[in-house]
Amino acid sequence: MTDSGDNIIKPGAYAQNDALTEFVIPEGTEDIGEVAFFGCTNLKKVGFPQTLKFIREEAFGESGVESVILPETLELIGEKAFFSCPDLKYIEVPGEKTFIGLDAFVGCPKLLEGYVAVGYPQVCNPPEELLFTLLWCTCPSKHGEKTSRHARAFISENEALIMERILKFNNTAAMSGLVSEKLLRQENIGKYIEEANLRKETEIVAMLLSARGKDGGDTGEFEL
Repeated sequence: MTDSGDNIIKPGAYAQNDALTEFVIPEGTEDIGEVAFFGCTNLKKVGFPQTLKFIREEAFGESGVESVILPETLELIGEKAFFSCPDLKYIEVPGEKTFIGLDAFVGCPKLLEGYVAVGYPQVCNPPEELLFTLLWCTCPSKHGEKTSRHARAFISENEALIMERILKFNNTAAMSGLVSEKLLRQENIGKYIEEANLRKETEIVAMLLSARGKDGGDTGEFEL
């Protein structure tokens, strides 16, 4: 069996291949099969073609991929397609009609920045809603009204959880969005400054101080 046909990478074609470090999927490819690159822990860079339409279930699950920039032609990102990729830091999904399957990007602790045109998966669970809200925070101005309403509502109801994740991972990209959109309650900013200062997250401290403004009250001396 060959690993690929004229327009498809077959299911399991390169699964568990530790020799792969980079892979350019050729133009003309429309379909990446199930678990095609599953468990390729040393695969860091992948080039996706403009012809791509489908990424099937767990195609890149548990791989070492670091950045995922997908074409507008993409119609489907299957369930758990990029699940548990420990080094994945950035995603870009520009297709406004791309269907994103359940848990497609869950379990990627370094995924702190990116743009997803559809905003949120059509069906998602609480961890995904948190993830996609944090991604929205990194580029709020690029999203439409529907996604922005969803994100703002989630932040309003889960501000403490959002800030916990931002501080835990020193997510300056998401912090910038929260500050620019003025989405933090003034009465809570002081305690966030304290925690960020204890963690020595100086850039986040500076952003929070600017968000607090002149009427934010005195929360003590903070070292920048």
